[in-house]
Amino acid sequence: MAAVGGAGLFAGCTEGDDTAGDGGTMVIRTPEELETFDPRMNTLAWYSGAAHYLFDSLLMQTHDGEDFVPHVAEEPLEEIDEHTYVAQIREGIQFHDGEELTAEDVAYSYKDNASPNLANLEWIDEAEASGTYEVTLHLESVHPLMESTLSGMNAPIVPRHIAEEVGEEEFGQNPVGSGPFELADHEPGARVELTVFDDYFLGEPRLNGVTYRAVPEDEVGYVELATGGIHQSSLSEVLLDEAEAEDNIETFQTTAFDYNGFILNCLEGPFTDRRAREAVHYLVDYEEVMEAAVGELGTRNWGYMPQEVVDVWDFPYEEWDDRFYPEQDHDRAIELFEEAGLGTDFEIEIGTLASDQWVGQSIQLQAEFEEIGVDASIQELSTGAWLESLDNGGHDVIIYGWGGGDDPDGYYYYMFRDLANDDGGMDDDIVGHSTTGYAHEAYRGIGSETEERLQRLDELVRAGRDTVDMDERYDYYVEAAEIVQDLYIGLPLYAEDNVTGVSTAVQDYEVTSYSNQEAFNHWQEPWIDE
Repeated sequence: MAAVGGAGLFAGCTEGDDTAGDGGTMVIRTPEELETFDPRMNTLAWYSGAAHYLFDSLLMQTHDGEDFVPHVAEEPLEEIDEHTYVAQIREGIQFHDGEELTAEDVAYSYKDNASPNLANLEWIDEAEASGTYEVTLHLESVHPLMESTLSGMNAPIVPRHIAEEVGEEEFGQNPVGSGPFELADHEPGARVELTVFDDYFLGEPRLNGVTYRAVPEDEVGYVELATGGIHQSSLSEVLLDEAEAEDNIETFQTTAFDYNGFILNCLEGPFTDRRAREAVHYLVDYEEVMEAAVGELGTRNWGYMPQEVVDVWDFPYEEWDDRFYPEQDHDRAIELFEEAGLGTDFEIEIGTLASDQWVGQSIQLQAEFEEIGVDASIQELSTGAWLESLDNGGHDVIIYGWGGGDDPDGYYYYMFRDLANDDGGMDDDIVGHSTTGYAHEAYRGIGSETEERLQRLDELVRAGRDTVDMDERYDYYVEAAEIVQDLYIGLPLYAEDNVTGVSTAVQDYEVTSYSNQEAFNHWQEPWIDE
């Protein structure tokens, strides 16, 4: 992996190439204003990617999401033991002020601060500068997402000599990093201009700058994209067909790394019986419900995970499809409802948030129930009422969405563990929880086979967080997925997709779901051909 990090393996120009810095300025639309340039303090999704232009990370995720390569680190992390890792830092990396990046800067960057993202580094007990160019990480606990975290902007490297002196507020307005671009100008509410950093350690980018323009309205952003004022913009579904018909726009559809669907109430009501929950899966056409929610901008979920996660991990989703996601069959759904002692003479209430997406999928589900004679009503909820219902089982069926990142841990550990086994347990006023459709609470203490399977599920998702061995984690998550899918505690449907429009003037560029430092990285280096 160390060889991949060398500047000589760029597909575009490298240090000394006479095309460096002559590739124009790439203009990217952002929907909102930026409050701080300090990635440690950032809470905006778009800047989590944009910050990579200003700041570097120890590692970097590959363009296909399948691996992590050394970046500021000169070689892969050396494991001393499961709680101790050593990183060798490249010599000669410069910050934008000309000072050299050393191990002291890396150790400082991982220290306590007022960052809202600090929880993402709690697994690091101490970051020690054990040499001028050597950092030793002492871990509080084993962390399977260590490489992922150290490649992102939850663990940016900032210059200690500046950040410590000026403080977080000033640093957030006048950032200094070591990335391929540096801040040139910021017009609040309008634009952020970055200019090329001539002394970047991987060589000078071909682009001479990147500009972010704040354009809140989708339609305005699209017009700017179509007429050449912007080179890249997110696109809403209503603009997708028009963008695809434009000769000067190329569209890219990528996952949002989330899970969307319904939770079935196991605590009380008609879905306490597994057969009734399975019946709901025969009731629906998954593609139709997804289309009712997000139109063309969706990709099916498998095992409560988006397709990209399933593909990278090589999970057996085709086998899962055969076992747990049946073809629509209303007759079989009625048979299962009858076996559960319900027949079709019952009522259900579907809880949803008042957005087109959630209401759309709820209406489609309502129609399927009513087609077999079940009286289904929809209640639109405020965010507070929705969260309360998730905790307390206030509805028979309720919509659910979860952003889990690109690792199964983000889905299984948080969604499927038994909260009663967390430190401190559950709050007294919570009788169930959305993480498992209330199943742990519903089957607790009855001595059933289902209770034993749920206990095993809890063990598996916790074991997945307590090991870094990928083969072991794979086995844990496959078994966990098969337990939870077989219990039919929810109706997993889709990951919402993002669509990005890119001007055809942009050359040598491809948008991916793994979009760190897109305009200059180890795999591609775009430029503008006007």
